[in-house]
Amino acid sequence: MRLSFAWLRNAVVVALSFAIALYFVVAFGQQAWRARQLEAQVAERRAALAELVAERDALARQLSQLEGDAYRAYVERTARRELNLTYPGETVLLVQWREVTPEALPATPTPLPTAEPNWARWLDVLRLPQP
Repeated sequence: MRLSFAWLRNAVVVALSFAIALYFVVAFGQQAWRARQLEAQVAERRAALAELVAERDALARQLSQLEGDAYRAYVERTARRELNLTYPGETVLLVQWREVTPEALPATPTPLPTAEPNWARWLDVLRLPQP
């Protein structure tokens, strides 16, 4: 009976030691997995930070280029194009383009201008004598 009790005690000690070792191996594996996940998150956030820093630097360069009158022109252009703003008293014309069908074109072609040089036409407009 003494022999079986010692064997049973050794078996319990070995089983308990195995269970404790297995617990530590699983816990270590979980921690290693979590560490890799955190490293991946850190890498993603560093990449996002690098993109934001590059964007900030580009905006800073753009701002340094826009000093004085260039800044005013940039603000005015942006306000007109993107915000549809105007100065008081200005008239805004909205153009609606229509697609022209072949049926809507005139049947007779328009005559081409004469081959008279441009300087001669200017002399006619200004009513100056032709050379």
